[in-house]
Amino acid sequence: MRSESTRNRLAVAPFCPIVAPLWLGAERHGPELGAPALLEAFRNRWTADRVGEEQFDRFKIPIHLEIDVPGDADQHVNQRRLAFADAIGTTAIRHAGLASDVIARGELALTLGGDHAIAFGSIAGAVTAQSNTGLIWLDTHPDLNTPQSSSSGHMHGMPLGTAIGREGRALSQLETRAGRSPLVDPRNVVMLGVRDIDPAEGDAIQRHGVWVLTMEDWHDIGIIPGLERALHYLEERGVDAVHVSFDLDVLDPSVMPGTGTRWPGGLSFREAARVLRVLHAWQGPIHSLDIVELNPALDDTGFSTLTAALLLATALGARMMPQTSR
Repeated sequence: MRSESTRNRLAVAPFCPIVAPLWLGAERHGPELGAPALLEAFRNRWTADRVGEEQFDRFKIPIHLEIDVPGDADQHVNQRRLAFADAIGTTAIRHAGLASDVIARGELALTLGGDHAIAFGSIAGAVTAQSNTGLIWLDTHPDLNTPQSSSSGHMHGMPLGTAIGREGRALSQLETRAGRSPLVDPRNVVMLGVRDIDPAEGDAIQRHGVWVLTMEDWHDIGIIPGLERALHYLEERGVDAVHVSFDLDVLDPSVMPGTGTRWPGGLSFREAARVLRVLHAWQGPIHSLDIVELNPALDDTGFSTLTAALLLATALGARMMPQTSR
């Protein structure tokens, strides 16, 4: 039986990796390599750390999400026509079903991306069985765009815009699948680390009442005090489940060169690891987690993949000194 003090599934639940090699949202090859690379590196790290046998056995058989990539996809990139909306929508509905099933079993739904368009499905899956879902968004970008507001037309910049029900949102059919509109109450979203914000996204943050700390504000307040404010806010909102979406480009490019939309001034490795340790220790109801936007093609040293794997292991309880069963 799961007690109130152990409802955070980062800490105690079995976790089921959903390997999601999507690149269509970024319209750039490479993120599809990130999903399996992250799984392999994380599996190796988890095996090496062996956080006690009980913790080690939390790792369940991964699910590999089928991605419907059009045969002529390479001919339609960067045209601002949402050429991949149907493929991303089909993938999102499939993903939502998998994620909601994992959560219903009492496990942590752990999505390994792939680009951030994978969050269309992971968010829809997270909200299906809950009445008041919260969202922690750790990212350089708010991803609040719509097809009309986006300068690039790339759908990995739109999942949160759809989730909070922005007018003109990219994949409104997900609301039908989840049985609610919007998918997430925008007042239940906390956004940390954003620093590359389109004007329309800044306007949406204010109009929809999204709780936000930009990277400069977060740094000035203090990384942990700022995070604690965000968690306290979600507690005050009375959320019954939390989905965490962690885009690796929230890290500084010096730490994470292997991601496609880098922007100066991000988190250090140690700051990011500390954030994830606090999330692991929190008493809130985290039921699902995304780690997205690893692109090994942009870093042939393997450093970025190792960094991502270490951070994921940290979120799930691995520490520098391996723990032993007592």
